[in-house]
Amino acid sequence: MRAGGNAIDAAVAASLALGVVAPAFSGIGGGGFLLVRLKDSEALYVDYREVAPRRARPEMFELDSEGEPLGFANSMGYRSVAVPGTVAGLTYALENFGRLKFSEVASPAIDYARKGFAVSPLLGYIMSNNVDNASLKFRRSPETSRNWLKQGRTYRAGERKLSADLAGSLELICREGSDAFYHGRIAKALTGGMSKNGGLIDESDLSRYTVKVRRPVTGSYRGLEVCAMPPPSMGGLAIVQLLNIFEDMDLGGTGLNTAETIETMAKAISVVWPALRRGVADPDFLVSDIDTLSSKDYAAKLWFGRGERGATQVSGAGSKTTHLSVIDGDGNVAAITESVECYFGSGVTPPGTGFCLNDTMHDFDPRPGGPNSIGPGKRPLSNMTPTLLLKDGEPYLVAGSAAGPRIVTATLQTILNVVDHSLDIQKAVDAPRMHYQGAGAIKMESRIGPSVRRRLSEMGFETETPNYVQLKPGYDVYFGGVNAVLVGRHGELRGGADTRRQGSVAAF
Repeated sequence: MRAGGNAIDAAVAASLALGVVAPAFSGIGGGGFLLVRLKDSEALYVDYREVAPRRARPEMFELDSEGEPLGFANSMGYRSVAVPGTVAGLTYALENFGRLKFSEVASPAIDYARKGFAVSPLLGYIMSNNVDNASLKFRRSPETSRNWLKQGRTYRAGERKLSADLAGSLELICREGSDAFYHGRIAKALTGGMSKNGGLIDESDLSRYTVKVRRPVTGSYRGLEVCAMPPPSMGGLAIVQLLNIFEDMDLGGTGLNTAETIETMAKAISVVWPALRRGVADPDFLVSDIDTLSSKDYAAKLWFGRGERGATQVSGAGSKTTHLSVIDGDGNVAAITESVECYFGSGVTPPGTGFCLNDTMHDFDPRPGGPNSIGPGKRPLSNMTPTLLLKDGEPYLVAGSAAGPRIVTATLQTILNVVDHSLDIQKAVDAPRMHYQGAGAIKMESRIGPSVRRRLSEMGFETETPNYVQLKPGYDVYFGGVNAVLVGRHGELRGGADTRRQGSVAAF
């Protein structure tokens, strides 16, 4: 921004830097979604989600008795990798919405990689505790071991980490553009490893990769216009449908994190979630009636019919993601949610590149015959949804989150905390969270007290307190990583950063 860049330039710069200092979550080996709204223009989404290789098939993974791939085949190793989209998406965003060159916005990331950075407490914890097989992935891949093990062990929090190979990859993209990744030296390193190790991505997959530009799912809530991510994400529709259901309710009156409010939210989620998982997928493979699905009449039918509570439960901790939100002084908005799927993705590092490839094949249903089953050239279903609320046609709140299915509930609760519970943005982000997926127990942070749990039990709900990763007591990584910007009454910008994932606010 100090160099004359706008919100899009700043968002891309931050994304690239996160790919260096937080590579467990996102990076140029993955993909994501970018919300962009230039002042006095419509909101758009740049979809650079990873796609299945053209040789991928619905039955490509051998399944166990519970329908899960044997040997972590869809979450570790070469066959778990989908065609990365991040480089294509970020370069597209700069060329069409930014003001600066890739070499200018990439310079902070290159400095972090070349000069080193201090391993954060969260990154150190993930590696040292082998969370979701993170450090196991290092040991399975010689190139990844070379990059991420120090004298045979994982890096510890506070230790300095250099990434010279990744700096070289970013510098190559600065010189040659996205062609370096999809046609040039990086492409050759990527496909060479695939051909030797049973992976599916080849030169044709990389050269055919395309960015999609999509119009938002829209809705309204208490006089605010809502813009959210369309398919292949179900996250945007979920937020719009839930807000439609809550429109005629007094959540402010029932109170923040009371049993009555949590009961209402859980019942609403239980009718929204299963229907969306059955009816939404990559729009090139399944056409959904977005206007109907986002309408208030449809939400009313869902709510009063009460859907199929308990019909669907999504297992697992979900994708390991980053989210950032930006508004600049001219009123331009950018928000990016990105992922490499599980921690450190597939654990595969193309030789000499310094970055891990995603394991986004893990986001498909490994069983044939479903809307989100594997298909060549298909984008898997996602929960990611950078979300924008407008007041009187001007940006009011931009928000999003990390953490797979909790992206929806974390982003939703932040919106409700601002709009219904009148919290300032930092308190809205910090407030204790619940999560529910339509079946099983309601997950709640420990800061929601025992009296609320007892009352919910009387209402017929089981409750559970996950103990996943807590860098601060009561703030669990499980419940997402919301980073948001709110525009105040007099146009002042206020940021809210998530303590759970060491978020931070920067103002210029």
